[in-house]
Amino acid sequence: MESSPRAEPSSPWTAARATASGWWRAAVQAVRVAGPQRDAALLMAKAALATVIAWQFAVRVLQSPAPFYAPMAALLVVDKTMVRSLGASAQRVVGVVVGMSAAWLVGTTLGVHWWSMLPVIYLALLIARWRRLGDHGIQVPTMVLLSLLTVGGTDVEFTYLTIVETVAGGVIGVATNAIVLAPLHVQQPREQIRSLTVRVCILLNDIAAGLREGWDTEMARAWYDDSTEIIELAPTIQEEIETGRESMRFNPRDNLRGLEVDWVGYAKTVEAIGRAQWQLSGIARTLVDAADEDESQPTPTKHFLECYAEALDKIAGGISHFGLAGDDEVSAVTDYLGSAGDILDQLGREVRETDLEDPRAWPAYGSLLLDAQRLIRELEMASRQAVMPTDSGPIRKPGRRVIGR
Repeated sequence: MESSPRAEPSSPWTAARATASGWWRAAVQAVRVAGPQRDAALLMAKAALATVIAWQFAVRVLQSPAPFYAPMAALLVVDKTMVRSLGASAQRVVGVVVGMSAAWLVGTTLGVHWWSMLPVIYLALLIARWRRLGDHGIQVPTMVLLSLLTVGGTDVEFTYLTIVETVAGGVIGVATNAIVLAPLHVQQPREQIRSLTVRVCILLNDIAAGLREGWDTEMARAWYDDSTEIIELAPTIQEEIETGRESMRFNPRDNLRGLEVDWVGYAKTVEAIGRAQWQLSGIARTLVDAADEDESQPTPTKHFLECYAEALDKIAGGISHFGLAGDDEVSAVTDYLGSAGDILDQLGREVRETDLEDPRAWPAYGSLLLDAQRLIRELEMASRQAVMPTDSGPIRKPGRRVIGR
């Protein structure tokens, strides 16, 4: 019997070409389209520039024989926001100062012995765990060990030069990050919020169309999976909103543009959509069980499903106006959700007051009605505080203007 042909393993050359091709596509994407790839490329370029400037400063100005600490500090403090750059710079400087000071104190008073190294390293490790030092806490034991083992902790010039280099590198890194297109992350979270609400509307409309035209287990599971994926996106978007809000603090570009973004309203929008999505996920899960023959869960009647589909379309209409500015938009949300609620109330009365074609189907009726009513309530409670981004163009407005209201 012939054995089935096996796929030939890719050669190292093929793998290298594929990797290089991926890098090239990412580079082209970063140049052509504003987004995370461009932000990452710009951040790396600024980190490299800051490193070189700090290195040359240490060599030419400080006359450092081993210019390492200045470029290392500059490299590590160029971060995604100015707040993080300033925080990283302060943490690194404090870590180096504490470490070098501890090494100098031990070296000049006790000398370098195994019994003096043990307590000072242990104390340095404890200080490194201080949360205020963040990721740069490791600088404390590192600098203690370096100073004690190289110059015995007693070389004042070495200690002084290391601290000065670190401070200079931190300042250069922060300055480079601020001067060369200071990081301002406003557009990406706005686009993500718009995309999130559009996906929810499309999912509601798809479920409504399926209930009218007929659906099966595969379609219901696709709805459920899509709903679950949207739920998982909400925390990520909230993090992007927080990053965007943080990127406007101490940012010279924001001061020049004169913008105010309603980050609180954006966060309320994502929170409301995320909460509502749990109810939509419950609706999809009930439809999965109703379509699955193995679950022995009878399907609701065609009349019920058609009316229920109309309610879902109304909810989608409400979400399409959700968070938009103006009394007309707020009224549109109220009208859509009110109409959907009326349909569900009528369906609830019919289920309670009429005999069901299949009495075993009452759990499906109850689950669908409750989840849809909860979905409406979640949106109603947040509709006054939610803010939806609407400007899809460049965020550059004259004067002080609140973007998103």
